[in-house]
Amino acid sequence: MKLIPSGRNGLELAYARGDASSHCLAVDFRVRRQVDDLCIALFDHWCERRELIPLVYLLHVWPFLPSTPHAVATLSAALRDLLVFHDETIDDRGRQLIDGIHTLEADEM
Repeated sequence: MKLIPSGRNGLELAYARGDASSHCLAVDFRVRRQVDDLCIALFDHWCERRELIPLVYLLHVWPFLPSTPHAVATLSAALRDLLVFHDETIDDRGRQLIDGIHTLEADEM
């Protein structure tokens, strides 16, 4: 059995090594946590800058609900739409954070 620290709340997620579905859940949990941390940084950044349009796109799909299927892919698609339709509202820091989310989404697949 392997333990994965969750970060903020100190709880740990355990899974058995031989169980493929448990391993997939652990990977999904890890990716969701990393993406969630990037979303928090995006949220803080856009709140400080009072960027309403990017915040609307972000808050439409985040925070994640536990039962949301394909949450990272949905978030990634929403941020891609933001870049397509409102590219002028995104600065370099926002682009770096969004690129990090897209990278994690690609790694998840």
